[in-house]
Amino acid sequence: MTKRVPDLAVIARVRPATTASRRVAVRAGLVRAEHLDIAGQDGLDWTFAKNLLG
Repeated sequence: MTKRVPDLAVIARVRPATTASRRVAVRAGLVRAEHLDIAGQDGLDWTFAKNLLG
């Protein structure tokens, strides 16, 4: 049985050059959260998020 938690925060970290991953994040209802972008081990990670507090 699947439990749904609609207000739970969801975050996706995506490589800027990976257009397919960006499209998946947007289709899932996530939006860019530039203030959460971080440098990964081998480059910048863009952050997409939904239902963040604050």
